[in-house]
Formats: sequence, structure tokens, C-alpha cells
Amino acid sequence: MAFENLSQSLQRLGQEAGSRVQSLLEAAAVSSKISEAKKELERSYSELGKAAYEKSFGEPIEGLESTFEAVRTCLSSLDELNLQLLRVKGTKACPSCGREFPLDENFCSSCGAKLPVIESPEPTEDVKSGVSEPPVIGTAYGKVQGVEENGYVAFKGIPFAKPPVGELRFKPPVDPESWEGVRVCDSYGPIEPRPVTSLGGVVGGASDTPCSEDCLYLNVYTPAIDGKKRPVLFNIHGGAFQTGDHSLNSDPAGTTAMDCVLVTASYRLGVLGFLQLDRYLGEEYIQSGNSGMLDIIKALEWVHANIEAFGGDPEKITVAGQSAGAKMASALLCTPKAKGLFSAVMMDSGATSAIRDIHTAQEIAERFAEAYGLTKENAKEKLLDAPWEDLMEYQGVLFAGPSLQNLGPVFDGVNFDGDDALEIIRSGKANYVTIFGGYNRDEYSSLMAYYPMKSVDDLVGFFGRNTPYIMTVLEKYHIEGDMNRLVAIISRYFYGFPCIDMFDAFAEADQGNAMYLYRFDWDCGGRGAGHTLCSGIATGCTAVMDPNVTSYPNYDIVYKQTAAMWNAFIKTQNPNVPELPEWPVYDKDTRLAMFLDVESHVGEIEHTDPNIGTQTLRL
Repeated sequence: MAFENLSQSLQRLGQEAGSRVQSLLEAAAVSSKISEAKKELERSYSELGKAAYEKSFGEPIEGLESTFEAVRTCLSSLDELNLQLLRVKGTKACPSCGREFPLDENFCSSCGAKLPVIESPEPTEDVKSGVSEPPVIGTAYGKVQGVEENGYVAFKGIPFAKPPVGELRFKPPVDPESWEGVRVCDSYGPIEPRPVTSLGGVVGGASDTPCSEDCLYLNVYTPAIDGKKRPVLFNIHGGAFQTGDHSLNSDPAGTTAMDCVLVTASYRLGVLGFLQLDRYLGEEYIQSGNSGMLDIIKALEWVHANIEAFGGDPEKITVAGQSAGAKMASALLCTPKAKGLFSAVMMDSGATSAIRDIHTAQEIAERFAEAYGLTKENAKEKLLDAPWEDLMEYQGVLFAGPSLQNLGPVFDGVNFDGDDALEIIRSGKANYVTIFGGYNRDEYSSLMAYYPMKSVDDLVGFFGRNTPYIMTVLEKYHIEGDMNRLVAIISRYFYGFPCIDMFDAFAEADQGNAMYLYRFDWDCGGRGAGHTLCSGIATGCTAVMDPNVTSYPNYDIVYKQTAAMWNAFIKTQNPNVPELPEWPVYDKDTRLAMFLDVESHVGEIEHTDPNIGTQTLRL
């Protein structure tokens, strides 16, 4: 009995103990839930506080001033500590996903975000040679290594698009293939194919590099790789859209000496870059007449995305061009595909009048097709499979001079929102950036040696479908056989008036963009103010001009003025300098422009012709 009582007591005690244990377990579970609830409350309070902080844009809420200050101090301290940690580790973090990368990487391989530019450690020196290791920069497509020369760092032959060969011939450029390892960029890529013409003898083959259809490369010249953001000059070479190369009208030493970054690029020329072939190859080739322009846009996209790593400011890119380069720059002003890629343009001897209407472009293609034996049936074979040398040979025969029937950008219905450049500008559809441009008073004087005009027939060949109009000009001026007056007419109607028309259209649009117009009047030793003269003197690129230009009287004075305004605009996007009178922003009501000469002055530019009227030559 006693045993049974004991057993019952133990059983009861066990049940009570189990009950207490169960209670304890339940209590622990409840306590855990309370703890989690408290943590969640703390997180909610924290999120609420963070939201309030961000909502106030950092401005303290009344009664919480000290808390706000503590938050700011902590955030600043954390930023500095995190940066210090990354520096110790020799890495930098993606601002989007947080992954760490070496300092020379510029794009996150995980999420594609642009990485911050952080100053790299001082380059190591070879103890024996004392020579610094060439810098290595990460781009969106791979690492590139430059070469130090003449006081700057050059990155030559960087591909900005796939080679436009095979199926890509006559088509818009596409992004280049990425590469592994480091691409050594110490030599230029091939230059663009060009025909053998009289003009080719003037500006063709300035580089000693070979021609190849695989030509879409750019070059970057920078003063230093130090994390600093510098103004960027993107130079588009001239050459009538038929010839020229990246070395034309560019001065790496001079540009980098101003603490600016220079970029030059190749683009498809002639029939490979500007022949309108949709009637022969089909609708998918509707953009073939703008392949060269699209190359430049692709290069600008590359620059905008990558130039910060090379010491350039992507928000301060000036596009510059002379002759065909200026005409290309003016086309960029009119296409929405170039919007946001640059903040200013410099145009010497070129305007929007060079953009062809689609019908003229197709007529040119038809004349090429007739010479080449091209039909719709054999087009793909003869155009897509033929060596580029064959195409250039026929182009050279067909476009032997700077005729107004030459190739150039086209209103193709895809790349422009309209078919009239001036109307695009007036209607608010253009890219309204700061504009600096003008022309030379005697443009054609320097071209007469290569394309002499001694008769009406010569003039007809030059002006093409505008011949009836220009014949009226000739009749009114009575200049048959008067070469001086002929030069004046061609210079005025081919270069001067279209430039003024473009400036007037921008002024009418009234979008707030500053514009500075000039006319270069220096007589250059009695030879006139010819084509290439202004930009050639300003940049020191006198190879395409009279080789004796530096020896003519007053050259030093003219050089000082033009170089000063040129350099000032690249750096500040304003050409006003102490060497010149005050330069007002262009306005259609006053048409004030800078007349550059030994004694430069500001005055009204003459647009109307008392004998001819206001009609402007159209291409």
C-alpha cells in the first residue's frame, strides 16, 4: 500500500514537473515571439525613421535636430570607412549590387551598372629602366592598355563596333565583341577605304596605316589617368565623305596640353557609308545611306559611356568637324539618335544643307548602279560579295570631284524626324546644344587648283541639279570667264548662305541654346581665305593647306586669335577671349558675327543678295 502511494505520488509529481516544463517551453516560445515582435517593431521604427529622414531631404524635423545630425555623422563615417576598406583591398564596389571589382574595371559584370571612377595607385616603376607601366583602363567590352607619348597617354585602335563586313556591309553598326585579358592599344586601326580621286590626293592617306573595310576604331588621347573629369573634343574628319582619316584636323599634343581629352574615330566613306541601296537590296537596307553617320553616333555612344575612365567628362563633349566633318556634325544636330551624346558643336565650313533628300540619294544610287552594271537581280552578289576595292573603283569614276551630287547623310525616313533640316530645327525637334561655327570668305579659292572651273560646263558638273538656279546667278553677275567672281559666288552660295540659314533656324526655334557665328576673312598672302584655312590655322594642322601659310605677313596675329577662340570653346563652350572683341550670341534680328582678320571685328553678316534675292542653294 505504501508502495502504491509512493508510486502515485511520484507519478503525480512527474505530471506536475512535465506540466511545468511544458509551461516553460510555452513561455519560452511566447517570449521568443515577443522578442521577434520587438525586433520587428525596432525595424519598423528604423524604417519609419529612415523614411522620415529621406522624406525631409536631410532637413531636421523639429525636436529631432540632434538625431538628424547623428545620422549624418554616422553615414559619413560609414562611407569613409567603406571607401578606406576598399582602398586597402584595392577594389571598388558596384553602386547597384554591391559586388567588388578591381580598380581598373568600369562596369559591373553582374548587373551591368557603371562603376565609380576611383584614382588608381601610383604606377609602379621598373627600377632598372625607370619607365612607368602603361595604364590599363576597363571599358564596357574589355580592358585596354595605352602608351605614353609626347606628354599624353594615347589609346589607339579601340574597336567601337563590329567590323562592318559580310552581312554587316551597308548596315548600321553593332556593338563590338568583348575580349578577355588586356588589349594593347599602341597602334592605329586600319583607315577607311576610299576611291582614287583628285581629292584623295589632297586629304587621303594622311596616316601610314593600311585601308580596310574593318575600320571602325577610335583613338583616345588624354593628359592623365587620375580620376579627374576634363572637357572632351570629339573630332570628325573631313574629306567630302569620300576620303580623309582620323589624323586629319586633329592635334593630340595641342588638345591634351589644354588639359582636354581628344577622341578621333573612323567612319565608313563613299558608297560603303552613304549609298542609298534600299531599291536594290530591300527595305532592310533603308539606312544604308546613313551608315557613315551611324558609325559616328555609335562612336559617340562609346565615348559617352566610357570616357570618364580616361579622364574625360561625359557631360562636356564637344563635337568638332571641318568641311564634311562639319556637315556630319550638323546632321547630328538634326537626328534624335544623337540626342544627349554631346553638349556643343564646332563647325567649320559645313551646314545642314548637305543632308540629301531621299529622291536625290536614290538618283545617285541609280547612276552608280548604271556604271557598275547593278540590277535588283544581281544586287546582293555584286554589292555584298564584291571586294571593297571594286566598289571604290566605280565610285572613283562616278564621283571624281566635289559635285553637289556627291554622297552624304540622307533623309531616309528612319534617322530624321522629317525631310527638311531647317524645318526640323525650327519645329523644336533638333538637338539644341551650344553652337560655334562659320565659314571662310573665299572657300573655293583653295579648291580651284584641284577642280578648276573655266566654263559653264564645269559649273554644271559642280552644281548638278541646281544648275538652272546657278545659271541665273551667272547671268545676273555676268561672270563668265571671271574666276575671282566665280569663286565668290560658289563660296557664298555653297558655304556661306547655308551656314547663315542654319543659324537663323536655330534662332527662330528659340530653345535657349547659345550660338556664335564667324566668317574668316584673312587674305592669306593674297591667296584669299580658302577652304580649311580657319580650322587649319587654329589647330596647327596646316598640312592640308598652303604649306607656306605660316610665312605670310600677319600670320602670327591671325593664329593667336583663332587658336585662342578655338581652345576657349573646347574648354568652356564659349569663344570669347581677350584676343578678340566681345563676341555676342547670335540673334536673327541683328545677325551679329565675328569677322576674323588681322583686325577682327563684330558686325552684321550679309545674308540677302540685292541681285539674287534670299533664295539659298539647296543640295
